[in-house]
Amino acid sequence: FKTARVFDVIQTEGTPLPELAQTAGDPGALLNTLKTNIADRGIELLYINGSAGVQGWSGGGRIAVRRGLTSAEEFSTIVHELAHSILHERENEKSSRTVRETEAEAVAFVVCEAIGLDTNSAASDYLRMYNGDRDTLLASLNRIQRTAAGILADLRRSNGAGGEFGAPLSISVPRAAA
Repeated sequence: FKTARVFDVIQTEGTPLPELAQTAGDPGALLNTLKTNIADRGIELLYINGSAGVQGWSGGGRIAVRRGLTSAEEFSTIVHELAHSILHERENEKSSRTVRETEAEAVAFVVCEAIGLDTNSAASDYLRMYNGDRDTLLASLNRIQRTAAGILADLRRSNGAGGEFGAPLSISVPRAAA
């Protein structure tokens, strides 16, 4: 073991560090529809006790979600982990963690926005933690779009929703300066 200095938060001064934004709103019956769709895919959904820093994980045909999340956060986390399952579990060549997290979080963003949840800056905050950037996002747009569209189609089909969810979604990517 090594000796190291540690500090308790009460020993510090200054303004508190900003907290990451969270998804807000009410997914309503779509949360249960999403859970049913996951079971239909043969994926086991588990609820775990965990630290506040980890909201979920996926692998080996399982998705685990931390207990105690709001329904909006639970929905967003499940979609994020489902995107990992769809996009990354069967990859022959593993993409970088930055690419994997960018793709999964972008899918969650699109699905959440499409059903009317308010993602605030949650997705961009999350992507910054993994060094996701414009180029990473642009390189994966087709995979993100296909995966999000598939999840939304499953939700519509299972929920009997013939029309659109929430407000129309418009995403713009700023052009790089010439």
